[in-house]
Amino acid sequence: MRFAWRKRCFLLLLPVLLAVTLWQIRVESDLNAFFTHTNDADAELLSGLLQSGELSRRYLLVVEESAANARDAPSLAAFSAKLIQQLAQLDQVEQVWPAARPPRDWLDATQFYAPYHARIYSLNPARDAASLFDPQALPGRADGLRQALLSPQGGFVKSIAKQDPLLLSLNGFKTLQAGFQQTRDDGALILQSRPPALDSAAHAKLRAAIDARFDDLNQAAGRAFRLSIAGVPVFSVAARDEISRDVTLVSTASSLCVVLVFLLLFRSFSALHWLLLLQGCAFLIGILATQLIFGQVHSLTLALGASLIGICVDYPIHVMAHSAKHRSSPLHNARLLWPSLWLGGLTTVIGYAAMGFSGFPGFEQIAVFALFSIAASLGLTRWLLPALLRHGSLHIADLPGIAGWVAFCGRRRKALLSLIACAAVLAVFSLPRLGWMDDMQKLTMNMDAIKQQDATVRAHFSSMEPGRFVLIRADDFETALQRAEAAERRLQDLQRAGVVKSYHGLFPWLASQALQAENARVYNAALTAEFQDAWRAALDLAGLSADKLGRLTPAGSGELAPEAVLETPVRHVLSGQLLAERQGVALALWLGDHDPAGLAAGLQGLAGTRYFSQREQLNQLAGQYRDRSLRMLAIGIAVMGFLIWLQIRGLRNTLLTLLPSLAAVLFIFASWALLGEELSFVHVIGLLLSISLCVDYGIFFIENRGGDSEVTYHAIAASTLTTLASFGALGLGKTPTLPILSLSVSLGVVLGFLLCPLLIPKTDPA
Repeated sequence: MRFAWRKRCFLLLLPVLLAVTLWQIRVESDLNAFFTHTNDADAELLSGLLQSGELSRRYLLVVEESAANARDAPSLAAFSAKLIQQLAQLDQVEQVWPAARPPRDWLDATQFYAPYHARIYSLNPARDAASLFDPQALPGRADGLRQALLSPQGGFVKSIAKQDPLLLSLNGFKTLQAGFQQTRDDGALILQSRPPALDSAAHAKLRAAIDARFDDLNQAAGRAFRLSIAGVPVFSVAARDEISRDVTLVSTASSLCVVLVFLLLFRSFSALHWLLLLQGCAFLIGILATQLIFGQVHSLTLALGASLIGICVDYPIHVMAHSAKHRSSPLHNARLLWPSLWLGGLTTVIGYAAMGFSGFPGFEQIAVFALFSIAASLGLTRWLLPALLRHGSLHIADLPGIAGWVAFCGRRRKALLSLIACAAVLAVFSLPRLGWMDDMQKLTMNMDAIKQQDATVRAHFSSMEPGRFVLIRADDFETALQRAEAAERRLQDLQRAGVVKSYHGLFPWLASQALQAENARVYNAALTAEFQDAWRAALDLAGLSADKLGRLTPAGSGELAPEAVLETPVRHVLSGQLLAERQGVALALWLGDHDPAGLAAGLQGLAGTRYFSQREQLNQLAGQYRDRSLRMLAIGIAVMGFLIWLQIRGLRNTLLTLLPSLAAVLFIFASWALLGEELSFVHVIGLLLSISLCVDYGIFFIENRGGDSEVTYHAIAASTLTTLASFGALGLGKTPTLPILSLSVSLGVVLGFLLCPLLIPKTDPA
């Protein structure tokens, strides 16, 4: 009666658990959250830039005439103008503009600076004073003002000239205009999106909308044009599609392989039915726990979590193998094997916990997912499985070759142990040859086709590089601005030396109080009576009103405060350069083409200033993950050994339990060293997991609680096959992390399984 009650409760609660999980789950495909979201200051900065940085949210669009351009088709400039109008109407588009001209709100923002012209006209006021306030140059400047007032931008110039007749406030913006003039391609457009760069779902919809608007216009133009698109969001969408494919493929392949292995071993569809329900329940518990703790579940967590099916079924398989061989009650075997099952599950959880503490953000979720899934699987095996298998029948899991291998190890133990000892010594001496991966890009999926298209599109632009910039840090805004101005002066020198082709700074959008005061001092000193008379004479000569434009007033006491600037449209211009920091202030000076080594050397000696490269930061993170993974490998082994000692209470048996897995890892490391394989933290994590799994084999083999070494080893063999089936499926994924884990774990469990009967002698029943 008790068993029937448990069975009914399980069948009633399982659909409820499924409904709650589907209601709560939010699947995240943001690679940034999986790879770079840490508490380290630089890593946190990198994470924010990848997620919502100004340049990371930009699409680069190139419209070109097709080979079959119709004669009555509109010009490229006219078609591009229509496309800009259409794209600007999309809700997810912040703004879109021709690459050859600055956005309209940038031009509008410059009018805000006219009243402050005496304070922001130069980054080097003392040096520029001779040319800016040369009385001999005033006739030419007055004539230039007249031409500007008569140009199509006359209204814009007039609004500034009323407050700033010398147009000093525009002096600092000359470099901005020059940067746009380098791009003259009528078909080159820049689109600033609203969604964060790595919100791949939103960008997939936006990309579809962009294509739809272009197709409609192009259809009306007789298919005379073609569109190419590049930018960080393009990579984000492509990565999401590949990850979705990996999740589906790995989950399906893993489940099918485990099912086939189970049917091959036990030949019972009834037992398989209950086993799948149990593992489905364990997975739902793991998913729900991860969702509740993190607020979302990453799609890669689901892909890697699919490998847990090969681990979680190990516990029911041990009970089933003993029940099938001895025709005994599953309840009796669940109770008999429980100490070994519990300890084996605990050591596996320790392996995943150590993986979670490796510093790699994505592994934190996987560790939590594994903890709850394995705990649920253990509990269901102990207290529910016997009720489900009460009336079932199981085939004896007798794998060919297993008994022969055990017998061979027993007969040739001394010779084989001597051979292994020699191999171990050689393996230790080969470890210094281990090579470590120094480029984290090798862990990203292959997107060569998209990268090639990206390079082709970017050739049409004179754009800033989104991944490399000058980083300024300070405790307060004034100090940060002074440091940024010092860095810009250095960048000007480097630009003249050819080290930097272009850059996008903060001046004159923002200016420190110190620089404003220096500008005002130089301006007031230059504003003599003779200078003002010369200016009025120049205006008369140019045919302009000296009464309206001839009055030059000294610099007032009002400073241009950053708070006031950021309340204007300038906040959009600077949004990607004012970086979020938990403490202090961080600013970015964007860079165009440059020599990284020369730039870094040129910035030396500037306080709080350094060259920042996203790629180098990612590589530094990879090194940190690797070092922590190696530490967690050692800590994980120590904790597992301590837990085994607590249950076995014997140092010799504890070491024997650990020996197969440790020997397997040593030989794998040595093989990689001899083959010249570049290792990453993912390789180390894979071997850590293989140790936690192989330790389970050692525990079952040395405790032998069923009193039958042969059936115990057959159960271990079945566990090895299911683990290989699930982790082997990871090798089908295109995300490099998945095949690396697949290879590391698979090699480890196979070697650990084969070494168990060789390194652990037969023992009496516990």
